[in-house]
This record gives sequence, structure tokens and C-alpha cells, in this order.
Amino acid sequence: MANDEKSKALELLDNLRADKYPLEEYNNIGKRGVRRIDGYKKASGKAEYTRDVQLPGMLYARFLTSPYPHAEIKSMDTSRAEALPGVRYVLRYDDPELPPTADLGGHVPSSLPPLPKVAHFQGEEVGAFVAADSEDIAEQALKLIDVEWEERPFLLDPEEALKPNAPLANPEAFPDSNIEDETVFECGDVEKGFAEADKIIEFKAARTYNAWMGPEAPCGVFRWNGEEPEVWVKQQRPHVAKRVIASWFGGIPMNKIEMHCPYQGASFGGWSQVPWNMGGHYCAAVVAKRTGRPVKWLFDRREDFYGGEMDEGIYYFRVGAKKDGTITAVGVRFVQTNSQYGVGPVTHLIENTRIPNIYGKRQRVWVNKGLNTAVRCEQNANCLSFTLVFDRVAAELGLDPIEVALKNDGAGGHDMVWLNKRKVELGFQAKDSLRECVEKGKAAIDWDNKWHVPGTKKLPNGKMHGMAFTWTHEWEDSAGSSEMAIRIERNDGTASILSCRSDIGVNAETAYCQVAADELGMRLEDVFYRPQNDPGFFAMTPDSSTNMAINGFAIRHASRILKRKILEAATSPRAVSQRGSYPASFPGLKPEDLDIKDSVIYVKADPSTRMTLAEFVGPSGSIGPLSDFEFIAGARTNFTGPLYAYGWHTQTGCYIDEAPQFRLSNPRPRFTRQAHFIEVEVDTETGEVEVTRVVNVNDVGKVVDWGGCEGQQYGGSYMGIGRGHSEEVVYDPLSGVMLNGNLANYRFATMNDVGPIDTILVETGMGYGPYGLIGIAEDIATVTPGLLSPAIYNAIVKWVDELPATPERVLKALGKA
Repeated sequence: MANDEKSKALELLDNLRADKYPLEEYNNIGKRGVRRIDGYKKASGKAEYTRDVQLPGMLYARFLTSPYPHAEIKSMDTSRAEALPGVRYVLRYDDPELPPTADLGGHVPSSLPPLPKVAHFQGEEVGAFVAADSEDIAEQALKLIDVEWEERPFLLDPEEALKPNAPLANPEAFPDSNIEDETVFECGDVEKGFAEADKIIEFKAARTYNAWMGPEAPCGVFRWNGEEPEVWVKQQRPHVAKRVIASWFGGIPMNKIEMHCPYQGASFGGWSQVPWNMGGHYCAAVVAKRTGRPVKWLFDRREDFYGGEMDEGIYYFRVGAKKDGTITAVGVRFVQTNSQYGVGPVTHLIENTRIPNIYGKRQRVWVNKGLNTAVRCEQNANCLSFTLVFDRVAAELGLDPIEVALKNDGAGGHDMVWLNKRKVELGFQAKDSLRECVEKGKAAIDWDNKWHVPGTKKLPNGKMHGMAFTWTHEWEDSAGSSEMAIRIERNDGTASILSCRSDIGVNAETAYCQVAADELGMRLEDVFYRPQNDPGFFAMTPDSSTNMAINGFAIRHASRILKRKILEAATSPRAVSQRGSYPASFPGLKPEDLDIKDSVIYVKADPSTRMTLAEFVGPSGSIGPLSDFEFIAGARTNFTGPLYAYGWHTQTGCYIDEAPQFRLSNPRPRFTRQAHFIEVEVDTETGEVEVTRVVNVNDVGKVVDWGGCEGQQYGGSYMGIGRGHSEEVVYDPLSGVMLNGNLANYRFATMNDVGPIDTILVETGMGYGPYGLIGIAEDIATVTPGLLSPAIYNAIVKWVDELPATPERVLKALGKA
């Protein structure tokens, strides 16, 4: 690129980032009732998910799983399985061509044996990979494999795992101890804060194992087209999968790998976060190469229960507060089990409050259960700690928890005066987001009339009434990048967004079309996005709440660049070619003299002088009548080139650095808040808890797609209430075997388990994303589980310290079990 062109491009990008071309009006952004672009396919059952993929000659593969929680394969006889009609290949752990480790993606450690011989939890996929003509035949073959196992001691309890003489749960990865690491998060002087407190409270809490399972169990398809892989993935990170595959078999050029990312269902984290998520693809690649046939590997429903939330573990709290509810110090020790990566239990308290003295210690401990990771969110431990700290202080001091929240709102140990000053300095209005969220939530649930002193309201049906409130900031601050392109189609002037990403059902794709339509000035029906295939660009995937902030910037940049190209092309004659010369569609005008609305280019001073985009790219327009070949080959024009633009955005933790010393200076604190309320009825005879009302209030800065945001609130309520109320994977303490890995005995929340759900959105414009937006994904499912404990306390004046709040635990709190 010539220097002047490069300078022009950089200047344009700087202007885009500085938002020097703000939208004057929103026609599609924030519009209610927008039809989902995936709606018909999903509602009609025609949408194709990874498990639906069918290819000619395809084999179906299943893994051998361990019957023991900790065991090593000493020998294996697969001859009976290999002799079963329909079995085409059995790949074994001792295959001489399998490497001892391979890059399997996920979080550290990511390099593991492609087919391990040691199991570290009951049900782990180890030892053998059977490919057959059908899934049933593969399943039958697994039962014919004879294995000599050497059982090892196992652990299920994290506190037992901490003892000096405890057996090792995973000696292959951690040979010296069951403690993977210990990390401290702190600010201020916590002992000084306790000395200043009028009251110090100490308590213990626990979260048990929740499954990460989604609508379809993990699966994938691998096919070789000569030496070039074609891969269908069921996970949130197709870009990571492509990188991992490229590292295999001596290194495969990235441009030789074709990725497909079909509809995913509700794949909120989980599977894509763990190292073994690419193990099935590695084994399928080997078998597909040796058999010359595509291979689909599949887990069954039970196998999808072997993985859970990052908040499982034991929490030890010490909290100091003044009589008026001002919290002076917080200390938390969190013993976190089997976590793929750690998030501190106090970072939300550091980021989001005026509490000056905070200390948190996280110990990551290994036991013989499945892996815990970011399922629905990695902030689970943070939000649980946040809720319990505030609601415990309110209960001990006899205060309304909302009063305690408002008194302690702030950021990085600073109060609201400091925070409001930062809002103005960064170009925002000094709005009180938490207060606005609180007032809307209080009105919806009738808090002022219904909230009461704990244990004082018995209902006519004999049950005890309880209410609870919690809050935190909105979050979206994990690192990521996005590549999104958009082009005007040659024949009809419609626009296509190009970028591969995982569609997990939250309607993000429609939202990106809304952004593109408004920025381009097009009708929404003229913009389309099909993210399933790989065009060479990868958008930020649904692995955090950053997606709209990051992808929103990328598609906005691309749209603005493309609009500029359209207007330049419309005012420029095309150079003379073998077909003759073509005058500008709008001769004698400059790009700034034109605009686009409803897919029509028009002159601002005379809107009657106009041309549709379809006419513009057709035979009579400035772009035509080049053939598709000439257009793609780059036929010379004197404007900016093809009507295509690429936008990108990178975010690298732009709000608060991971290092605690940077948190206090906190140059870009979060300003937007969320508030959540629930109402319960507790039967003191049976221990049953009925959630009769949920109210969610989220300040998302600016709503792009109402249906998507409200869907996150509504669906997140079921996820969150289920996790706090009833969801629990149960293990036999004697055998280490999972007892309820099925939909009959693992209690997901259904429509009958939660009362009316209010979804309220606040728009203060104080987010750092485009249009002042901030993320909402993950929020509700992450924040609401902890609400069950204070709601039950408000009803019966007893704390259920271990969640989920099953009837047995409620009765135990009441001294009846």
C-alpha cells in the first residue's frame, strides 16, 4: 500500500475509534420486535447442529470410559471388539504412532495424551476409540473390550485433599501435592480494617458440583480431503480449534484447514474451555486418515455431566463493618476444586466497591471429579462472595441490604464522589447506575411493602415468606479480538457479513445485522450474517461477556469503512477500460454530499436525487457492468476498490489490570450496575423452597437487541435459580461413581420451578463499548445462584451454608435433619 493510502487508512481508523462519525438516529439498533435471522430454521427444526452432520461413508466413534474414579490401564484386549461386524477401526492408547502429548487446546495444561491410559475421574474417556458403521455398533464394541485396571486411591472432598497425608488425585500433572497453586488478591490493610470495625462476622459457605451440560453432548466430525482437513466443531472457539489442528501431524498450513461451526445450542463455556475438548478430533483425524472415511465422534448424555462450575469448593469469610453498614474489611479464603483456571473470590469487591481493605486467597485443589471451568461464566465465585458479604452484613446489623449496597458502591476502594468524577472525565454523565437499577427493581417486586425483618412473615398457606437482593457491576473485561468483514453483493446490493463464530442461541447474529444496517443506512432485511462457515475471519466467540463490545466495534468499523467506499464510488467515474468509460452516478458531488437510508443513496441537499444500492451495483451504476471475474480480479477503478470492508477490534483488559496494584488507580472503572431480587416461600415441615418471583435489572448502557438482552435475563434466571436451588451432581463417597448423570435425577430448573420473571433493562450509555453499551451475557446465571441463601434466611432466620439449597439442607439448618 502506498504511503498516502496507508496514512488515509490510518486516519480513517483513528476517526472510527474516536467515534467522529456518530449515528444521528437509530432505526434498527434498539428496535423492538426484530425478527431473528435464525428464528425460522430453529423454530421449524431445520437448523443443523454439529450432531446433525451426516456425510457419505461416515463412521461413528465412541470412547472407552473409566469405571473407576482413579485408575490406570495395565493391559487391554480389543480383539473381540475388532471382530464385531460393523467395527472399522479401534485406536488404542498404546498405538506406536500416537504422541505422548499433543496440543489439545483449552486452558493449561493444554498438552495431554491424545488417548490417555490413566483416568482421574469415573467416566473419563481413556484407552480406546472405536469407529463403526453406527453409534450403536460402536457402543456394543466398547462392552467387548477387556481391560485390566489398577485402581488408585481417590479423593472427593477438597478439605481432605488439603491434608498433608492425602493421596494424590492427579500425580501425572501434580506429583508433589493436590494443591495446584495459591494466589493472593489484596488491597489496603485488612487487619487495620478489622480494627476499625464495630462488628466482625465469620462464616463458612460451600458450593457443590454443578454440571455444564448443554442441549447436545460434545461431538465433532473430521474429514480429510486429500491432505486438507475439513472439520465440524461443537465448541465456542473455532479459531482456537483451527490453530490447534494446524499444530498436528508436522504442522498443517492454516489456509488448508476448512472449519465449520454449526449451531451450538446453549454452549455456555464448559467444553471449549478444557484441554480434552480437541481430543476427540485428534483421534478422529487419525482414524479418518487410516480408514479413508470421515469420522464423527460422540459423547453420550452421561458423559456431558463430567464437568462443572468454577465456584465449586469451600469459602471461609471474615468481614468487618461499621454499625451503619459501611464495610471496612473483607477476608476470603476459597478452596477451589479442579479449576482449569482461577478467578479470585474478591476481585468484584475490589473493582466495584469503596471497601478499602480486602484480602482474598484462592487455593486450587484437585480431587477425582471432572474438570471445573467457565460454564455460563468464570465469575461465579466472585458473585457468590459478593452476595454473601453484603447480605450477611445486612442481616447481622439488622439493615436493609439495599441500604448497605448503596452505602458501599464505588470502585477500587474509592467512593461515589470519586467515581462520578471519573465518569465526567471520561466523557460520560455522572449518573447513578446502581440507584436507578435498584429503584426499578424495588418497584417491580414491591420491595418497600414486602421486605421485612427476617422470620416475621408467615403466609396464609403456612409457609414462611422471604426476599433477597444482590448486585454487582456489569462486566465484559476479558481479553479478545474480533475480525469481521462486510461486502455489498454484486447483483442486488444486499450486504453480507463475513466472519466465523459460534452461534449459541443468544441472537447475537441479528444484533450485528442491526448495527451494520444502521451504520450503512440499509434496510435490515438487506443485511445477512451466516457465521457457520470459515471465510478467513473469526469474530470474538461466546467465551465471555465481551462479545457485543468487541464484535460491535468490529462490525461498526467495517460498516463505516464500507459506507465511505460506497459514497466515494458513487461520486467517482470509473476509469476507461476495454468496455468504455462510465461516469459517476452522482457527478460533480463529493462523498460528504451524499447519504444512504433504507438502502438508497441520495443527495442530502436534494433527496429526490437518489439511486438504490441495487441500481448502483447493477449495469447502469458506477460499479457495473464488470463481470464477477473482472470485479474479483481487481479491475481498476479510481475509487477505493471493491465494495468490501474489513473491520477489527482488539481488547486486552482495558478496564482493570490483573495486578492488584493497578486496581486502586483504576483508570477506566466500570460504571454500569446490575441488581437482582427474588421472592421465596419456605415450607418448614418439608424443607421445600419455592421461588415465586424473580426481578432482574441490568444497565447495559445501550440496548442493541431487546430480545437478545431479555432472553439472557429470562434464560439466565432459570440457569441461576436452578444452580442455587436444585442442581447438584451427586457422587457415591465409597466408590467415587457419579449417581445422577441423567436428566431424570439431575434437577434442572424448569418453567414449573420459577415464578414470574421480570426483565428490566436500563440504558445509561456508560459502557465502553460502541454506543455506550456494555455486556449482559453471563450476568444473571452467574449472580442469581447466591440469592437463595439470603432469601431463605429472610424467611426462617437460618443460613443454608451449602448450595444448592435442597430440602435436606434447609431441614438441617432448621435442626430437623
